[in-house]
Amino acid sequence: MTPDDEQFARELRAHVDDVAPRIDVRTDGVVPAARRRRARRALVSGVASVAVVAVAAAWWVEANPWFAAEVSPAGPDVPVVVRETPERPEPSTEPGAELGGWPDDPYWLVTSETAGAGDPDSVETRQTWYGHTDPGLWVTDGDLERPDAFGQAIWGVLLIDGEWVQIHWDELYSLPTDAEDLDELLRGSVEDDRGVGTPDDKIFEMAKDLLTASPAPPEVRDALWAVMSGLPGTSVEVEKEDSRGRTGERLEHEATEGGTVRLAYDTDEHRLLEVEDLGIDGQALWRSTYLEEGPADDTPVEPTLEMAGCARWENC
Repeated sequence: MTPDDEQFARELRAHVDDVAPRIDVRTDGVVPAARRRRARRALVSGVASVAVVAVAAAWWVEANPWFAAEVSPAGPDVPVVVRETPERPEPSTEPGAELGGWPDDPYWLVTSETAGAGDPDSVETRQTWYGHTDPGLWVTDGDLERPDAFGQAIWGVLLIDGEWVQIHWDELYSLPTDAEDLDELLRGSVEDDRGVGTPDDKIFEMAKDLLTASPAPPEVRDALWAVMSGLPGTSVEVEKEDSRGRTGERLEHEATEGGTVRLAYDTDEHRLLEVEDLGIDGQALWRSTYLEEGPADDTPVEPTLEMAGCARWENC
């Protein structure tokens, strides 16, 4: 199982009521919003137009005129989804908009490359569209004929003001930007029967989940990185390269169970570059490298329940 699969499994588990009956699952608006969006697009343009072109470059989605400045170049030869560029939206007046980032975009597109256990030739490239309110989609190795779908994106579950809250896109913009406050929030969400290891190990995993492949604003990302960097059992080195030769900070956390996890973070672009599980013997079990991330206007094909293998989006 790849780390992206593991993250997807976490998303599914977080949506199933009988697993976490205490959580008030936000299901209103997911399918209706998708229907409204599809209906509006049908009225305006009749049929969505998608052109897929094979080029020697990474996925590039022209969802906004400024998108290219927000995405780092990638290496693998994978298809490119090209769309008509919409007008730039007006600045958001919603809470959290002052943080910058991407509070209003409909999708967050992440291109990742995962290397298997001890086999450098076992590499999988995945493009994942995380929906703001709509269901999401992922495509493996550019195969648009066999896409997979999942429900509204979620990056964790936290105890906020005495209530368990699923952290969807909007909730990411309500998280503290101060590392001490964020650490306090995560520490208060630790449960004895959820997760493995010490409370610090669980905080590390929660912070990593909130940071990985998420549209969290830059200030929240930096705060999450600071929380992880300050935990016991964690060491940080600066000016280190990831497997792609990109320079950033490198963090290693030695968990009490499962061994060492290594992360690379670009402090200039405020984004996670790579995650490696080194295991208990220091040998890499797997590595996920995040090649690109940025907002996207839509998915190349519409997610369906049949793709997801679910009966309802709210449980998928």
